[in-house]
Amino acid sequence: MAASAKRFEPATRRKHLSCLHARGNAFRTVVGMDTAEDLSHQLWTLRELLEELVYKLEVQRLLLGAGKTRWLPSIDAELAAVIAAITEVDTSRQHAQATLADHCGLARTASLDDLIGELDEQRAGILRSHRLHLTSLQHQVVDASLGNQDLARHGVARARDLVAALGGGVTTPDTYGPVGQSSSLTLVSQRIDRSA
Repeated sequence: MAASAKRFEPATRRKHLSCLHARGNAFRTVVGMDTAEDLSHQLWTLRELLEELVYKLEVQRLLLGAGKTRWLPSIDAELAAVIAAITEVDTSRQHAQATLADHCGLARTASLDDLIGELDEQRAGILRSHRLHLTSLQHQVVDASLGNQDLARHGVARARDLVAALGGGVTTPDTYGPVGQSSSLTLVSQRIDRSA
């Protein structure tokens, strides 16, 4: 790492990333950094952003579970900002990965596994650790998202029951079909049993 680059503790680093993104500045790109270190740097940033995404999804779950729908637009905006940041950093990661592949004499489309096989044990170990943590975070994001969808469906059902109990007369919300005809909205569970 360059001598002039600041090191941030995880909580401070997350705030720093949010500030950079909020001001429209690009995420971390250090000129003159070793290609493997640059890729590791981008993967670390992705890990931080995915942790932030898991946190925001957990906040969303708590709001949905408590029925605090007033705050849902705020958390949805925060989720959208984190997802946009992930997209931006992933573009940098793809560039760093292609540059390292060039440096190793591999095709620019080489996978992380291919790169790990070409690097010395220390750098390969770091990239393996990133891959392991990113995979774990991916599973956490999927589980949290599915749980939130289920809670949202239950919230819609509770709201529908409340309106019906108040004499609203509408038991299912109306929507429009593909050709414009009015039809009732049916909610189907999309939860998948992954235990098999």
